[in-house]
Amino acid sequence: MSYSLSFTKSILVVIFISDKIRQKQLGFLSTADISKYLSIPKPTLVKILQNLNAANIIETKEGKLGGIRLMRKPSDITILEIFEASEKGKPLFQTSFNILAEGKRPNNAQKSIKNIFSNAENQMKSELSKKTIAEILLEMNY
Repeated sequence: MSYSLSFTKSILVVIFISDKIRQKQLGFLSTADISKYLSIPKPTLVKILQNLNAANIIETKEGKLGGIRLMRKPSDITILEIFEASEKGKPLFQTSFNILAEGKRPNNAQKSIKNIFSNAENQMKSELSKKTIAEILLEMNY
């Protein structure tokens, strides 16, 4: 599998920011605090924040009163959107077989494997589209 750990960390960042909003901390959060509390190295966090910002999930503001905050309500942010922001079209499964065998049977085997992987990935994305950050925040209180 090829999805990065940044995907998981991106979800945690959005949950962290959303939870602060739920606690009525409505201002911008500092990247230093996010890095500290989530144990994400600052260079990694910067990349995550750039991806989330490009996907219009968060906004950033520089300066003394700057930081990070959500652009949308947690109920409007799905895990699939975070996935797409962090993975940018990367496939879950690598399907560059580079095998030496040629012919109908090896070609059909590769095609079958690609179809299995494609279906699995589509099902996963379907599930990710069903879960919002707001739902995760509710589950945190159980």
